[in-house]
Amino acid sequence: MKKTLIFAIVALLSANGCKENVEKSASRHLDNAKEAFSKSDYSLAKQEIDSIRILYPKAFGARRQALALMQEVEVAEQQRTIEFEDSMIAVFSAAFESVREEYMFGKDAQYQDIGLYTIRSQDPIRNTGRNYIRGQVDELGRMTLVSHYRGSSYIHHDQIRLNVGDIYVETPVSDDRHEFTDLGICYERLSFMNGNDGGAAAFINANPDKDITYTLYRKTGPDSRKAVSGNLSMSREDRIAIARLYDLSQILLSLDAHRKAREEAERHLSFIRSRMKEGSAQDAVQED
Repeated sequence: MKKTLIFAIVALLSANGCKENVEKSASRHLDNAKEAFSKSDYSLAKQEIDSIRILYPKAFGARRQALALMQEVEVAEQQRTIEFEDSMIAVFSAAFESVREEYMFGKDAQYQDIGLYTIRSQDPIRNTGRNYIRGQVDELGRMTLVSHYRGSSYIHHDQIRLNVGDIYVETPVSDDRHEFTDLGICYERLSFMNGNDGGAAAFINANPDKDITYTLYRKTGPDSRKAVSGNLSMSREDRIAIARLYDLSQILLSLDAHRKAREEAERHLSFIRSRMKEGSAQDAVQED
């Protein structure tokens, strides 16, 4: 009986000692996390907190403090993200303002939610008598290329190949084609919407001072196509116009991306703060 009691006491003391050692070891990681947090090294702070969670599941005191610290780390991370995104929004907003007067802007309030930027020299009304490729960019930065064709009959083109010498790029096949006849002339407008042009706009942007020719194609089967035009030449004016629109597209796409990232950080920050508030309320209830 005495031996059993002695063994029980020893086991209890040993368990208490282990518990104290576990808490002490976990506390070292917690101290490391606090120090990293004070130096704004949020990645290291989170690693130390994760170590407590993984290695010391029974260090309840340290884990509670670690959870509270993790929330502070997440708040600081989101605040830093918001600060960074604000700075990038300012940079790209300034870049946009510096060039916006170079473009025409149009928006039909009745039919359009998003307006379009174009170049005056490529206005379709001023170019009805020729075949050419036109560019436009919406307010979110999405660029569209439109192939304008006119002839005595329809060719039903759905793809374009652009060449600079032996170097070329091809658009994907598009079924976004509008056809109409006016005074016996057949007109086709083939669109590659929202940047889905196979890199054609970027290709033109990279070669505005080089001779670019292009050929119109029509798909004739699952794996076949045929050229429905000869080699057409892009004018220097069109090359420069599309290059300028591509530059605008990159500015507006970046601006939109940073705005979305900021909004996401704001949502995350609001969520974290609501969890912290709920945790404080629960602690208050338990204390009562």
